[in-house]
Amino acid sequence: MEEYYLGWLNQLEDGLKHWSDWSISGVFRGIIVAGMGGSGIVGDYLSALSLVNGGLPVITVKHYMVPGFVGSSDLAVVISYSGNTLETRLFYESVRKRGAAVVVVSSDGLLEEYARRDNVLFLPVVKGIAPRTALPHMLYRILGLLDSSGISIVSRDKAKRAYDFLTGVMEEATDKAYDIASFIHENKGLLILATHSPLEPLAWRVKNEFNENSKIPVKVEAAPEWMHNDIVGWEKPYENKYTAILVSDPSDRVGSRLVDYMEKIYKENSIPTYRLLLKGETLLEKLLYGSLVFGLASVRLARIRGLDPLKTTSIVEYKKVVDSIFK
Repeated sequence: MEEYYLGWLNQLEDGLKHWSDWSISGVFRGIIVAGMGGSGIVGDYLSALSLVNGGLPVITVKHYMVPGFVGSSDLAVVISYSGNTLETRLFYESVRKRGAAVVVVSSDGLLEEYARRDNVLFLPVVKGIAPRTALPHMLYRILGLLDSSGISIVSRDKAKRAYDFLTGVMEEATDKAYDIASFIHENKGLLILATHSPLEPLAWRVKNEFNENSKIPVKVEAAPEWMHNDIVGWEKPYENKYTAILVSDPSDRVGSRLVDYMEKIYKENSIPTYRLLLKGETLLEKLLYGSLVFGLASVRLARIRGLDPLKTTSIVEYKKVVDSIFK
């Protein structure tokens, strides 16, 4: 599975090659991104990039319900790598009835059929890989669409610079990933991912990667919100074993100091910590770097544990009964 992550440069290169292939016309109030799992994380990244770079507000929906405020003045981006995710298909059917402009992003499946049937704009992504490893392709498809439609969040120039940046750090990122995997396995505690705003989406992405690839539960804690709830939970915790990975942007002075304080509390609770300083100049570069490092780390940890990172038995079992649940 490592080859899927190491193939991210090919995904980004293709995204740049077809950056301006699609566009959508209209004046929109906001963007709603609907998707589950690794597909839904794309919406979280778009939301963070919009927060920092400017652009239309982006709201992510990770279920089947269309927010009550969504209507004909909104753009809905419906993402499912397989094209068959039931919750996302239900959202698609509902949001079209609201009159919103709709775009479908998928590699195949029923959503592609729906888009062709309904004359809805369809953005194809790379086929034949684990859905969660298609993050760069899905992200660049949508960034390219928005940029070409006059509602840019990230320009092609910045997207190209992010590609060049990732090209230069692949070897270092792989080494860092193996260090992190070894640290987690040696300490064998409930994994805590600690970070600061606006990096919450990266922490959620990393949590999902360790869930699916490494088969371990993970807790996310993000400052400064952490200082108003989670911090009190460390005053009298039940006896247990924890391991903390701290992620910070070294160019963010306040964010780094917040994570310093988090690290202090963890160490007071005798929790082993590992600090990853994100590389890159822009938020896009930092998100891609962190996603690559931890994606590889989660696969490496699975290998150390003798597990198949591609196998997701619990999700397969859920999908066997999901139709009956939603009927």
